[in-house]
Amino acid sequence: MARPCDNVELFVDGELPPAEAEVFRQHLPDCAGCQRAIPNLIQFRYQASEHVRLVGERPSGSAPLPAPWRRPAAWATAALLGVLLAVLAVLQRPGSAPGTDEFLAQGSERRMEQRFSLRELDQYRPLAGTHMSGEPQASASGASYEALSALERTQDFQKLAIADVLHNGRDAAKRALEALDKLAPSPERESDRAAILLEQGDFIAALHAADAALTGRPRMPQALWNRGLALRELQLPGMAAQVFSEIASLREPGWADEAAGKVVELRRAMPDRRGAEALKELGTSLIDVPASSIPSDFHLRPSARLYFYDAIRTAPNAERVSNLEPLARKLDARDGGRVLQDYVERVARADFKRRGPLARDYKKLVQGRLSRSQQEQLLAQVRASGEDDLLLGTLVLMRAVPEHLELFEAKATASRDPWFVLTAAWFRAQKDWAQAQQGSSPAGTERAGEHAERALRTLAGALPLCHTPGLDYRCTQLRIDLSTYSTHLHRLEEARAYAEEGLTLARRGGEWFLERALLQNLAQVARMVNDGSLARAYYGEVLARDAEDPDLQRRLHQHLADVAWHELRVDEARRELDAALATGLALSPSGAFTLADLARLKSAPGDESHLQRVLDEAPKTSNPWVARHALGRFVIERDPARGRALLGDLLQQVEGPAKEGNSTARRVRAYNFTSLLFEAGQRGAHAEALNLLERERGSPLPSACLLAATVDSERTLLLVLDAQGALTGYFDASRRQPLKQRVDGLVPETVLTPLRGCRQVEVLARPPLHGRAGLLPSEFAWSYLTRGGERPPPPAGRPRHLVVSEVQLPKDRELERLNAWTPGFGADEEQVLLSGAQATPARVLAAMEDATEVDLVTHGEITPHSSASYLVLAPDVGGPELRGPRVRQTSLKRAPFVVLAACKAAHTTYAVHEPLSLPAELLAAGARGVLASTEKLLDKEVNVFFNRVREHMRSGLPPAVALRDEREAWRRAGRTRDWLDTILLFE
Repeated sequence: MARPCDNVELFVDGELPPAEAEVFRQHLPDCAGCQRAIPNLIQFRYQASEHVRLVGERPSGSAPLPAPWRRPAAWATAALLGVLLAVLAVLQRPGSAPGTDEFLAQGSERRMEQRFSLRELDQYRPLAGTHMSGEPQASASGASYEALSALERTQDFQKLAIADVLHNGRDAAKRALEALDKLAPSPERESDRAAILLEQGDFIAALHAADAALTGRPRMPQALWNRGLALRELQLPGMAAQVFSEIASLREPGWADEAAGKVVELRRAMPDRRGAEALKELGTSLIDVPASSIPSDFHLRPSARLYFYDAIRTAPNAERVSNLEPLARKLDARDGGRVLQDYVERVARADFKRRGPLARDYKKLVQGRLSRSQQEQLLAQVRASGEDDLLLGTLVLMRAVPEHLELFEAKATASRDPWFVLTAAWFRAQKDWAQAQQGSSPAGTERAGEHAERALRTLAGALPLCHTPGLDYRCTQLRIDLSTYSTHLHRLEEARAYAEEGLTLARRGGEWFLERALLQNLAQVARMVNDGSLARAYYGEVLARDAEDPDLQRRLHQHLADVAWHELRVDEARRELDAALATGLALSPSGAFTLADLARLKSAPGDESHLQRVLDEAPKTSNPWVARHALGRFVIERDPARGRALLGDLLQQVEGPAKEGNSTARRVRAYNFTSLLFEAGQRGAHAEALNLLERERGSPLPSACLLAATVDSERTLLLVLDAQGALTGYFDASRRQPLKQRVDGLVPETVLTPLRGCRQVEVLARPPLHGRAGLLPSEFAWSYLTRGGERPPPPAGRPRHLVVSEVQLPKDRELERLNAWTPGFGADEEQVLLSGAQATPARVLAAMEDATEVDLVTHGEITPHSSASYLVLAPDVGGPELRGPRVRQTSLKRAPFVVLAACKAAHTTYAVHEPLSLPAELLAAGARGVLASTEKLLDKEVNVFFNRVREHMRSGLPPAVALRDEREAWRRAGRTRDWLDTILLFE
């Protein structure tokens, strides 16, 4: 006899006889399996019928099926859920569905580790066990669709979201988040969002949501709990333990005990300084104790190879060397080779009458028992001896590799040991980077930027060797430097990727000192993209696990002060900076910079002496530009004449290196102009401020219809030239909240009024304002001035219009295929189409070089956690992503006007020294103008919009006027869209 469950498909299809259908209806409320099956079957049947309908409507050779978000509304998740709720509510027998309170009840155990803000869910219950198979647990009672439907009808979106995710897990997370979005912002909403994001596996977003809740309600237990879980999942056990300790101190029944248990669990296996120093002591002892006395798993530590080399070099005789053969065998076994075993055999055959004394002196070098003159003597002896392994080790320990780099590279190559090949690349890159920071090569023939690029190429070129097992320690060091250098060059996505790769290696090997460096690099990336939550988490993790080094403490508290200052948390910033000063050490130049800023709103006695100490103790081997700027930045607020003199002298010092590409000089130059601009603006010297802007830009500014805008933490300076060229200014220092991404209302009406007589307005907005939507109201025709220098001349010859569309997207990306793009060609334009698999980044850039008009139609994305926007094209050997740095390397010979028909293509990475965005990179490469949006777009609509803007331009309208006129035409026609005001013009 068939079971009712066997009839579920017939029931959904309406093919059961009435009597059997009634039996199934009676069975359904008590069967979790059927309740889960019915929604899936309904969705499948609907999609199948919709596919048939759409294919049937589609004429031969027509465009592909529209993407789901452009199909009929029934496709949308929310609407489908509504259909399911309605159907299943009818299917359940009358009176069988539990009420919403009963539905939310969880029984004696809770199914999720997270906490929700609903009171009925926050009574403590122990966490239910987890299937060791990894399969999700089924709901004890199944989802009550009638209860969900009731919650939706009453618009109780909080309960709807929580109930849905409680009973349907990760599959319901997106739906649940959409339900929460319908609620007004509150700590409860953000805490519940954190809980659902944890279920979804988006741990960084969960951390952000929990922090947002705690900003509104400090020590909110549910938000703290979810924050602790997010930190744990981000593998930040020290910070997670701190959070759960705070929860335990709240003494909530049940929750406090579970939190205390989590603290013990988190700290039990947490690598920290003590463990790292114990490992170092163990490895160092290998030069004295028998290898057999070392723990049997020692060879699994990435740094074991480092200590092995010194044990061989310090061995005074062949017997001691041979005793290390078992360890060499274990280390070699990781890659199946014999490099280290061959090394042992080779050294064991050496003449120890000659090598033995050198080995004994080398041991003294390892132990720090040789004077500098004795070190030099040893170097000469090992160099003459032909004992190349001793020579390599001696150069490293004496820190003499840079002076003998070519010798080191030759000996490393001759060793045929990939460890030393990697080491040579590491030192070569360090030397190039040091020259880049000094401004130029000694001969003055190479620019700083070329040295920096060569350092990156050297390190990246060595990475293929890292596929060989057993080299994790050195390969992690390479990634630390790659991340550091990329961060310094503001290539934040690359910096983050290298740091995360290195972090995986360091954690796998339990190497805390390496992990510590990488956590700080990730924190730096987060800080530079203005992600305070993530930066605090990474810096805090290092503090939690390494509290014994005063210099480290100083640096971390400085960074945390800077994070707080950028969020205008003034009191918190001062506490962190005072903690850095309490170490008794001088601040670093970056810490001095933060102090100079903070002192405007919260100064303390002795601030200037702290800044002077930084300058006095600056290393003689590096440029003290940042320290000098910090002092000038502080002084100009108290003694303007002296401050102007200090900053003016510094500007002269950095101008040359900045032009050569020195990244520090470029930043200091920008920071100097910031201080000088705001000092002039504050005293009402608007003409002087305008001249400073022109000097910074390096080319004349428009003589009329100009808005110049700059912000710096709490300060705003606006300068306006009206249609007749009359200058007015506005200064304000009252802001106490960070600027939002959109800056509507930043420019007050008193500043807008002089501009209303202008046909169009050019906006010179210094970073971080540049590229933000909302700076001027939509009724203005305006554009961002992006590149200095003369405007490109009109392209000569026949116009060439390149359209890149219908791109073959990478298969591993969950991206919808866009609708076919209808190009808007001019009558005399040469038409060039690039699509499908041919639309790779390399081919697109090559085709753009000779184009006068370009339409790039594809998906635009923002890299998570590094805030860099890019276009997704067809993949080539370099991948499918078209990013800013690659664009900048292109020469757009015919100065094209570029339309970026892609979501968020105008998004600007947070920076305070230069615009960092795709439009800025295109203009740097030679484009005469760029249209792009900061937000999401709908392909069919913007196809019409952008084509109409081009038509207006071909009729003779300036681009800014063409954009404004078309935007207003859409509004007059009742076609208001959210994206209209987000399309910006860059010229």
